[in-house]
Amino acid sequence: MALSDSDRRAALEVLRNAQFVYGLSRYPKKQVLDDPVDVKALRERLAAMRTAATGLSAAQRAKLDVPWADLEEIDSGTEAVWKAAKRVTPMVIAELTPLVRDDPEAAFLIAPIKRGRKAETAAQEAKVKEPPKEKAKAQTGLTGKEIAGLELVIQQRAAADDAYFTWLRGDHTLPLAEWRRRRAKAERARRAEELYIERLFKSRSANGP
Repeated sequence: MALSDSDRRAALEVLRNAQFVYGLSRYPKKQVLDDPVDVKALRERLAAMRTAATGLSAAQRAKLDVPWADLEEIDSGTEAVWKAAKRVTPMVIAELTPLVRDDPEAAFLIAPIKRGRKAETAAQEAKVKEPPKEKAKAQTGLTGKEIAGLELVIQQRAAADDAYFTWLRGDHTLPLAEWRRRRAKAERARRAEELYIERLFKSRSANGP
């Protein structure tokens, strides 16, 4: 049965936020949970996923093998946030992506790769059975993974800048040490964004004609 327009819109909105959550959850748990800005960003995106999921029809939600209840627990603490990010998000991406595969935006979605001998064997068998293909044309645009990575560093830089500029806009109650920490973090985030973009350019240059 074809996906309804409302279910399609809801699924795409859930996936947009899930991309960010999945990208950030690939970092070490301690690194993420020790950073209040990252935890806040994760919780906000998970909450956005939860809200967008309410736009799915009851019949469509029932078909999906997703532990939606975990998203309801994200306000209980950082461990619940991490659990939802690591457990729910990959399942959401795996379940919803096939439903919107014919949508142009789906070309920019990343999907968790299943590991294990069974998955590797299936991939090898599929490779053997595939007929010879014409040589693929050189890719000119960014891949979905590259776009997700770029979005992640931009979001981290924006969050760090916001925390820093809050003080400059008038929140002078912060101790000087905290202000210095925020300024240093904003500078690191901006540098990380620049380095990521530089690596993209270098990678494209190396793989180009």
